Amino acid sequence: MNRTLRWTPRLLILGLLVLGACRSSREIALESPLKPGPVNIPSIQPLISTLDSPTVVYPSALERMDSLIIEYINSQAFPGAVLSVGKGIEIIKMTGYGAYTYRSRQRMLPESVFDLASLTKVVATTTASMLLYERGQLDIDAPVSRYLDTFNTPERQSITIRHLLTHTSGLPAWRPFYQDGITARDAVLGEILSAELLTEPGEEYRYSDFGMISLALVIEEIMGEPFDQWCTRNIFDPLGMRLTGFRSTGKPDPDIVPTELDDYFRNRLIQGEVHDETAWSLGGVAGHAGLFSTALDLSQFARMMAQRGSHDGKVFLQASTIDQFTAVVDTSLSTRALGWDTRNLNGEPSSAGLYFGPRSYGHTGFTGTSMWIDPDSEAWVILLTNRVYPTRDEYERFRGIRGLIADAAYEALFWPIPSPKVEQSSQ
Repeated sequence: MNRTLRWTPRLLILGLLVLGACRSSREIALESPLKPGPVNIPSIQPLISTLDSPTVVYPSALERMDSLIIEYINSQAFPGAVLSVGKGIEIIKMTGYGAYTYRSRQRMLPESVFDLASLTKVVATTTASMLLYERGQLDIDAPVSRYLDTFNTPERQSITIRHLLTHTSGLPAWRPFYQDGITARDAVLGEILSAELLTEPGEEYRYSDFGMISLALVIEEIMGEPFDQWCTRNIFDPLGMRLTGFRSTGKPDPDIVPTELDDYFRNRLIQGEVHDETAWSLGGVAGHAGLFSTALDLSQFARMMAQRGSHDGKVFLQASTIDQFTAVVDTSLSTRALGWDTRNLNGEPSSAGLYFGPRSYGHTGFTGTSMWIDPDSEAWVILLTNRVYPTRDEYERFRGIRGLIADAAYEALFWPIPSPKVEQSSQ
């Protein structure tokens, strides 16, 4: 059974004061994708803003984040967002902006539940791999065929778990199965597990949903239980991520942030069911997409990672495991670590902005989500938006905000900052 996501009152740990706010009307107005209509005057709903904290050395940078996000909302890059910024265990800012849609009265709050899209790859699939690796149950250099019989073919037998984690397996990136009328779970899985390789394993980087879907199947095979249930018991519950989980398909939920007005496949507002078409065909549970969460819950996760695996005085992950999985594997192929992405140090734009350190790691999601963590400074930033609303076609309006927000977060914590050596982010 998939985890049910409902709002429940909760306290932030370590005595942080929650300045609560009641949700407004739940009404959702369906707008035309081409004519989103009048934009609400964006509102700001602060949960935490510690301008007087000794951790914050440049409060104006925190205020600049508000202006940046409001500017992007006004340009209709997205109708709303939730931002969380911290250093180590401390959350220095958590704020909601705007609303669920351009006409909605339902305001974004830190407990608003978002479709994380590809953040699923790191928060669920990679973290599960880290835990199983630590326990000696997953050998990242073993062939995938050790765990999945479908990889025991001449073409696939040399693919390793490491290849799946680094997107170097040779598997295709993805495929719009729905365009070919393939939507049943078993049929989609059959196509994925029989897809021809495009390159030899280890030869080329190709960001692959197929690889992460396969890795989740490996985890299910090892543990003998559904991937979503295992992640809930072993990741989300231990970290206090009470609003995080996968959702069954076909169950719209007006309390969850909507993604897209789908006029090409499902022909309805996508709200409370996974946006990714392949994950939807797989029942809402997959290794590449399907996870839903909040800024509150992801802050718990980021705090644990920034503290090198420590959570509430207990070891959730070994520091050595985090170091291994977040280090670049082969710079000649990509910036990828094991599951995670890292800062590009070759002068190319990064969604981590200009200032996050050279060992920083993170990931982004197609729906407008992102998370970056700098292990050396312990700074972290989470930005959740529904940038595919009303359609996915306006990415140019969204471009750049992730890097700008990351820069402002770093300035707030560490101003003055030496001149950066890379160009401004356009991701």
